[in-house]
Amino acid sequence: MPARRGSTRIIFAIAILLGALVVAPPAATAQPSLDDQIAKADAELRAAQVKLGKTFGRFTAAEKRHKSAVAAVKAARVKERRARTESAAAARLEENTRGRFDQFTDANYRGGNTVTSVTALLTSDSPDDMLKRASMLNVLGGEYAEVVDKMSTAAARKAKASGDARQAVADAASNRDKAAKAETDAKRAYTAALAAQKAAKSETDQLAQRKAGLLGQSVTVGDGAVVKPTVGTLTSGFGPRDGTIHYGQDIANAIGTPILAAMAGEVIDAGPASGFGQWVRVQHSGGLITVYGHVATFTVTVGQIVAAGQQIATMGNEGQSTGPHLHFEVHQDGTAIDPLPWLRSNGVDI
Repeated sequence: MPARRGSTRIIFAIAILLGALVVAPPAATAQPSLDDQIAKADAELRAAQVKLGKTFGRFTAAEKRHKSAVAAVKAARVKERRARTESAAAARLEENTRGRFDQFTDANYRGGNTVTSVTALLTSDSPDDMLKRASMLNVLGGEYAEVVDKMSTAAARKAKASGDARQAVADAASNRDKAAKAETDAKRAYTAALAAQKAAKSETDQLAQRKAGLLGQSVTVGDGAVVKPTVGTLTSGFGPRDGTIHYGQDIANAIGTPILAAMAGEVIDAGPASGFGQWVRVQHSGGLITVYGHVATFTVTVGQIVAAGQQIATMGNEGQSTGPHLHFEVHQDGTAIDPLPWLRSNGVDI
């Protein structure tokens, strides 16, 4: 009887436990905050853009290798021509000097016998004749040494110049091969860049729209606020263009149109720049840098802290430019990314 009661208690306890498991509601899954969703969308967009930018960077690197190899071929050919000219000049000098050496040798023979200092002095007719002969021997001896030295120098110069010419020919051939390979690599990289841009466009557009939508729900506006860098007509975009890569966004307008800092940050460059004539570069938080090229004037200095929307320059037509415009670039962690999705993802319509 006691054993039966113990079994009953165990069964009753199990039933209570199972009932509790069935009745207890499932734990609620915590939803990420709006800020977390924005941060995630921003990270995904940034990763997609950096990936595309690195594809473009591989083409630019291949293009630079090609140009460098072509320049090396030209330099080797110039060196070859210079070395052959030097070799020919050294050969002429050696030949002319050898002629003087032959004349000197003839002058040292009298009646089939070599005139030495001893025979010249012993056969002198008088003390005056002896002095004249001694003086002549000194002159001939000095000239002999000079002639031999010049011949030796000319021969060495000719040998070196000939060796330089042979090496230059070999270098030119090697650099031609490098140039051909670099050209092939550059063409392949350019094709890959075109394909990558086409494949990335849909993804980056969707990610940009998603982030912009999330930002539209946020009421917080802080240091991350982004503004349009200038007003005007969008004339050229980011990506492959005419066999090369255009790393920015071109916005055209009249010379003197104000240019604004797209975000708050620190000015790290303001002045002359290769290709841009003049530029301004601003460092922002999160490894971001914005670039403003072809500016007519700039109103900031290096080290200055600027706010989003603060005027930093005026539009110009400086450097390699086809008309007044702002060349606007965005770099993320050292890689140029497409400014348009970046701007749109931050709520800026352009």
